[in-house]
Amino acid sequence: MASNKYKQMQASGEKTKTDMPKHKQLIQMLSFRVVPAYFKEIEKVANHKKVTVSKLIRSYIKEGMKRDKEITTNQGNEFRVD
Repeated sequence: MASNKYKQMQASGEKTKTDMPKHKQLIQMLSFRVVPAYFKEIEKVANHKKVTVSKLIRSYIKEGMKRDKEITTNQGNEFRVD
C-alpha cells in the first residue's frame, strides 16, 4: 500500500533529498503503527492531495505541534516536512 506519488517516485528512481547526514536523520526518526483501515483513509487523502503518505503524516504532526504550542514558528522552520 503506497500513495500514487510515492509509486511515481519509486518508478522514476527519484530519491528524496536532504542536506542532513544520515546519522542525524536516524536520531530524529519516529516510528508508529497505523491500523490498515486508517492507513487506507490516509492513503486516499494523500492521493487526493498528490503527496506521499509520509509527507502528509509529517505535515499533520507539524500542524498539531504548532496548534498545541509545542513548537514555535522558529522551531517549525527546523521541523522539516519535505
